[in-house]
Amino acid sequence: MINYSIVMRGNPTDKAVAKKAYASAQYSEVMDINRFAEHIASHGCVYKRSDIVAILTMSVDCMREQLLAGQKIQLGDLGSFYISINSIGAASAKEFNPAIHIRRLNVNWTCGQRFGELLEEAEFNLVATRSAARAVVKALKAGKTTVDLTGATGGGEDAGGGSNPGGGSDGDQGENPLG
Repeated sequence: MINYSIVMRGNPTDKAVAKKAYASAQYSEVMDINRFAEHIASHGCVYKRSDIVAILTMSVDCMREQLLAGQKIQLGDLGSFYISINSIGAASAKEFNPAIHIRRLNVNWTCGQRFGELLEEAEFNLVATRSAARAVVKALKAGKTTVDLTGATGGGEDAGGGSNPGGGSDGDQGENPLG
């Protein structure tokens, strides 16, 4: 079950356009590598949790090594990992200096087929935004019996909008607390 809240986001390129409601994924907890390895081991795997953690850790080390060597790594249904470069422009190709003009390397992931089909299997559950939940807890601690959620927005006018207005966020940016 995928929890989501509804957030109101404006168009960052046109502030005059009315905000629209978007879904924002809300995770209930973070699964660390040890719990994930325990989960894998619980599926009838012949490997122990410690072996799985070691394999996952080695995978990260080897992926870093291969990405830094300029390789694209294809891992079947898991997908592909590759590097993209964020750089600033130089006046000419001759003047381009990677030490000056390359600002960041990004590791990109393109999902494999099974991840691409998640929507077909997903079930959704509407939950309160994080800022609304915080407002309720604060009110309860203060002994209040009612909560005004209109002021619990948590973000600015276009916070969380970015270039992916329909994408998820941490659920706490520019959101409608009544969601």
